[in-house]
Amino acid sequence: MATLQQKGRVLIVEDDPDIQAALTELITHDGFEVEIAGNGADAISFLEGHVRPCAVLVDLLMPGIVGQELLEYLRADDRLASIPVAIVSGSPQLAPTGYKVFRKPLDLHPLLDFLNEGCAI
Repeated sequence: MATLQQKGRVLIVEDDPDIQAALTELITHDGFEVEIAGNGADAISFLEGHVRPCAVLVDLLMPGIVGQELLEYLRADDRLASIPVAIVSGSPQLAPTGYKVFRKPLDLHPLLDFLNEGCAI
């Protein structure tokens, strides 16, 4: 059986384990590596200590450091500011302008299109 070529690493910042699992399955099936952060603080720890992801998917409403604060952190760091970021939320009306927003429940094809475009080498 042929092995999928890895397209890049995607960081999913999501506190719901079921959504984490569904997104991981979808994204890895499409050839990406996936890292999971259950909240904004875990995402910041990952971003400070690991290989830079090619894209980040952020839920807005999480315990602790919420999505909005994480977005501000990403944009304030010169090393991270160029990473394509999309918001995946059940409350898309809370999303700040300037980000691609995917409403839960997700339409999978546009999400994969975003990742494939953002992670293209």
